[in-house]
Amino acid sequence: MMRRWVGVALVALAGCHSGSPAPTPTGAIAPADQSPSHPTPASPPSSAVGLAPTPTPQPTQDQATLDSRDCRTVAQAYADAIERHDFDFAARAWNDPVIDAARLKARFAGFAVPRIEIKKVEEEGAAGSLYCTVTGVLNDTGPNKKTRSGEIVLRRVNDVPGATADQLRWTIRSSTFIEKMERSGKGGAT
Repeated sequence: MMRRWVGVALVALAGCHSGSPAPTPTGAIAPADQSPSHPTPASPPSSAVGLAPTPTPQPTQDQATLDSRDCRTVAQAYADAIERHDFDFAARAWNDPVIDAARLKARFAGFAVPRIEIKKVEEEGAAGSLYCTVTGVLNDTGPNKKTRSGEIVLRRVNDVPGATADQLRWTIRSSTFIEKMERSGKGGAT
């Protein structure tokens, strides 16, 4: 309890020197004279004595994103992961042991920040499967990079009784932006 009050006192002192009201510690009740139009930060500013800066949160990239029934959501999560150079997550969108993080990293090695902008999404069904073709443009912030058009093809089983969770989720079958890779057929949902 004593440490909490010492922390509050340090935050209050830091606020006195900045000319703005001191932030309220997380979980504490704001004083009545604090203006409600100024939201209380979740953590004290990094300029407070002895406190490390708060890390920038990453976009939510979890299994629920990959399990989405919306193929645009899965394709966008893949594009976002490529842009962040999070090749481990991007490889999970393929669900194929041959297309792993190392292979994707090698394919995008010459890019500073590869950005895939989705332009169009088309879904169609065929014999118990759904296919989704996502067309777009790949750009890079690095020097001497050209804009490239391409497409990502995803597939999932169309709610067939007895289908597994892996079969029901959208997985990438092929991509023609820079990867020009297709699934090996040796893993994941077919």
